[in-house]
Parts: sequence; C-alpha cells; structure tokens
Amino acid sequence: SIPIGLILVKVLALTDHDTMAGIPEAMSAAHKCGIRIIPGVEISALHSPREIPGAGEPVHILAYYGMCGPSRFDELDNMLLNIREGRYLRAKNMLAKLNSLKVPIKWEHVTKIAGEGVAPGRLHIARALVEAGYVDNVRQAFNKYLGNDGPAYAT
Repeated sequence: SIPIGLILVKVLALTDHDTMAGIPEAMSAAHKCGIRIIPGVEISALHSPREIPGAGEPVHILAYYGMCGPSRFDELDNMLLNIREGRYLRAKNMLAKLNSLKVPIKWEHVTKIAGEGVAPGRLHIARALVEAGYVDNVRQAFNKYLGNDGPAYAT
C-alpha cells in the first residue's frame, strides 16, 4: 500500500459557487506543477416538483468542461452574474430580517468573512452571528435564525 502522503495528484477538478473566476489562475498554477485542471462551476438552483406547487428544494448542480471551459463562456458568465446578484440580494434580505429581530449584523462584516468578490451566503452570515456573539456556533445560527424555517431565512 502507498501512504496517503505519497499520492500524486495528476488531475484536479475545480468548481466554485456560481462563478468560474478562479479557473484561469488555477490552470496557470496547475500547469507549473504538471497538474491538469478540469474547469467547472457549481450552480445553485431550486427544484420545484410539478406535483407539489409552491414546494421547492435547493439543489447544487456541478458542471464540468474540457480543457478551456465552455465554448459560450460569456453567456454562461452572464447567467452566473445574475445568480451572484441574487445571492447578494438574499444576504441583504436576511440581514434586514435579523435587524428586525434585534440581531444587527453589519454588511461589511459579512462581506469580509465571505472574501473579496464572493457573493455572501448563509454560512457567511452564520459565521458573522458567531463572531458577534449572538450564537455559540454555526449550527446554532442555522437552528435559531437561518434554517429553512428560521425567522431570518430568505429565498
């Protein structure tokens, strides 16, 4: 058997939520190390069964491409931009709900946690709740505020 530390990575798939922005940098770095990158993207969506009107379940679709990415990159990038803009609106809506619950979280705090250029999600808000001392941990943030039935949840 081979110890895990000696396994050589030859091919690596890269996906991120609703963006392909990191792929050129990853491909450049991987090329220097002799690694092949399979570019991809994780697209957030909502599955709504026809037989249950109004019901919906979040799904995450992983899409992988050949060596250079999709042939219609601009079209896909515009669609992903719309999704990211929706994530910003959703996060702001959740912060407004938290504020109405007397749990003020600053937008700047959430975006700092998310990182530059990253559309903030529930996990980033949960971490901000922990850091601000409103909850003890991320799980509690979801259970108390951000879960699908929580008072600060937003679609």
